[in-house]
Order: sequence, then structure tokens, then C-alpha cells
Amino acid sequence: MSSYRTRIRLSRSGKILLFLGIFLLFAAQNTGNNLLYLMSSCFFAGLLWSAVVSWRNINGLKIELILPDFCFAGQKDTIRCRIEDTAGRPRFFLGFEDDFAGFLPAGSFIMLKAGLQAAVRGCHKVNGFRVFSGYPVDLFVSTCEIDSGSLFVGPRPSASLPAIFNREDGGALDHLTAGKEGDYWMQKPYHEGEDATLINWSISARSFTEWVLIKAVNFGFNKKLCFDFSGIDGQVFEDCLEVVAGLVVRLRQQDIDAFVWARGRSGNYQWISIVFDMPVLVSWLAELQPGLAPQPAEADVEKLKLADLCRSAAS
Repeated sequence: MSSYRTRIRLSRSGKILLFLGIFLLFAAQNTGNNLLYLMSSCFFAGLLWSAVVSWRNINGLKIELILPDFCFAGQKDTIRCRIEDTAGRPRFFLGFEDDFAGFLPAGSFIMLKAGLQAAVRGCHKVNGFRVFSGYPVDLFVSTCEIDSGSLFVGPRPSASLPAIFNREDGGALDHLTAGKEGDYWMQKPYHEGEDATLINWSISARSFTEWVLIKAVNFGFNKKLCFDFSGIDGQVFEDCLEVVAGLVVRLRQQDIDAFVWARGRSGNYQWISIVFDMPVLVSWLAELQPGLAPQPAEADVEKLKLADLCRSAAS
């Protein structure tokens, strides 16, 4: 359950009614007119009654802010708010950001939602969300200001992966997602003077240029990938993170249970499943900084050095 603070304030209509009540009270004192006293008393009684009903309508709710398991920068996501009555009385006209519910039966709950979009990666504080109601006659607005929570936002997934990852441009990402073994992983266009025996003729035949093998990998089941970010920093580092995020998202969409060498919940580096541990993987990408990281001891691991990736993509 999320903690929150309950507040109540006059709406614009309530402020107008309060001003009229005060005006009529002064007019009654100056003229001694009992009718003006009666009208002023009715206005104040109406404000008091509205304040009590509005407070009871919003007080005693169980509110839970449900954040997405993971999200990426630049992508729209949804925050859900679970509102439950625990006091045994019906509630009316509840709102959460731009979503509304006209009626909440006693002892039941409703789910309201709001949009979420972060511009940059990192650990973000989610705050400013509130549940509110203007019931019964919009003279007061009662709000439940929900305390902030933390959300890890991963780097923006690259919409177009580098050419070496695209099958039509000479790469073999489609072969990877198909689970085939012995496919080429990293390649670059052939330049005059290079060893012609390294040309991949089967791929080059489907392209307008020759492609030279940089690295061959053997992918079977339980693929293990280790991304080496050493030797890069600044904007290049952020660009490489976007490429890694785009690759991870595409593998997950293809339901390929690959494993990435990353920091786990305990703070130690371990093998993280793309399918089953995506929130942990995204939190690692959200907080990752340039520098050396522990390397796996296993031999059957594909270590992809992102500095080489950048150089091959630039060529």
C-alpha cells in the first residue's frame, strides 16, 4: 500500500460561495435584515456540510500505486492506481490524473491509470500523482497526494540496429533469433587490401557489397552474452547502451531466452535471463556507468566489445 497525505481545499465555486456568505453577513450586520442573516447562515452551513461530505468521501481509502516492471526512455508506459474502500461506505467521483470513476461500491476496489514517459535513463523518483474528488457539489476538492516511489528507466532502445546486426545488410541477427548455430555475428564491408579469404560470399551475394567476417559465434540454447563497455565513454557510451537495449528488446520479442552478464539484485555480477529477469536487466542498464566491470569465468561466452562495434559501424 502506498502512503499518502490527505488534503482539502476550496474549489473556485466554493471560494465564490464563501465570498457571498461573508458579503451577506456584513450586509446583515449593517442593515439588521434577518433574511440576510438567514441567507448568510445557509451559505456557511452549505460550505460546512460540503467539506464534511467531501472529506469522508476521500478519507479511509487504501491506495496502491503500481509501477511498471520496467520501462525504457522515450517510450510511453502506464502507471496504475488501485483504490479500495476499507471503511464500508460507497465513494463517488474519484479521479486519478486524467482517469475517472463515477462510483466505488463499499468494500470493493477500482483500477485507474495514468501515462508515464521518461526522457533519459536512470533511477527516477515518481511523484506528483494524486487521487482526488470534488464530490458532492464541487465546493471543495479533496486530494490524496501519493508519496514518491523509485522507477528504473533503461536507455532508449535503438530503433535501427547497426548494419552488422541486420541480415539484409550482411549481419545475422535474424539467424541469432532463430536459434541457429555457427552464424556470423559481426561483419563489416570489405575494403581493398584486406584478406579476401574472410569474405562471406553467401551473405555478400544477397547484398550490393562484399562483407568480411569479424567474428563468428556459436549460438545454441541458453545463449550467454557479455557486453564489454571498456574504452568508451560520453555520448558514445550512451549510444552503445541504446544498441544493447535495442538488441535485448528484440531478443525478448522473439522469445529467445538469452542470458546477459550483468549486475543482479544482490549487487554481484551474474547471468540474467532476458525473458524472466528483464526488470533486473533494465535496472542494470539504467545505472551502468563507463568503466571496467567483472568478467565471467566461463569459456563458452560470447564477449562483445562495444568499442570494436563502434569502429566497425563507423567503417
